[in-house]
Amino acid sequence: MERDGNSSLYINRFSILLAFLALSFALIYLLPANPVMNSFDILGIQFELSFQSFVPFLLALVTASACVWVFFSHPIWLGEKLNLGKVFPHLMLPFIATMILSVVLIQSARSLSWWVVYSFGFLIVSILLRAEYVLIDEAGNKQTGYSILVISFSFGLFLLLSIALKNSGIRIVAQFIFFLLSSFFVCFRLLSLRPGENEKFLTAVIASWLLTQFAVVLHYIFIPPIQYGILLCGLLYTLTSYLSLYRENKKWQQYPEAIIMSIVTIILVVTSSIF
Repeated sequence: MERDGNSSLYINRFSILLAFLALSFALIYLLPANPVMNSFDILGIQFELSFQSFVPFLLALVTASACVWVFFSHPIWLGEKLNLGKVFPHLMLPFIATMILSVVLIQSARSLSWWVVYSFGFLIVSILLRAEYVLIDEAGNKQTGYSILVISFSFGLFLLLSIALKNSGIRIVAQFIFFLLSSFFVCFRLLSLRPGENEKFLTAVIASWLLTQFAVVLHYIFIPPIQYGILLCGLLYTLTSYLSLYRENKKWQQYPEAIIMSIVTIILVVTSSIF
């Protein structure tokens, strides 16, 4: 009976969260396409921001807070004490997925295609929320399908963010923050789904920092948005794989996953540039 009660509680809370997200994403359509920019100086550096600049972060924070409310309805807490530390890794992708979809919707032209992006993005976020709920239980980690969904959708969203930022007129300072946060969350979530690896947090910090530096450098080189996104997405996965498996005196050919992903990335970049 208690598990049935938890299941009903989860459905109710999950439905409320999805309704909130659907409404919030839809309201982005009403935001002006050319917002009024406000300029201000910090330590001699001029920043130009608008209300739209804060929407992705605010919506992501609210979503992460709501996810805590939803995830605490999991039956696992019937036998364990509520533990925010255990739930925290499962909040990263909902946070970054909401932020990425918000950025993409803000940057997209207000047309029929906007609603296609809205529908597809909302579906991805909904599936991610469900997958993260299941993976809270250690038994859920054995369900390979959910792990694959989380990893593939997280990198897919990172790809969308990279393309959207390349197409946007957002200043490089703001892009730096977006890339640093998103790459860290995606990287850390990938590592958290791999048992037996140490220094996951440090590895995610190093990988995200290096990726952000590459993103800034490539921003000033003429690269089409799609190739730009593919390159950064493949580079993030390669860095994460290499750094997580790095050992002293280990030869380069002993990192097959990183090598294969590097080759695949190069092939995709070349192929997409041809077609």
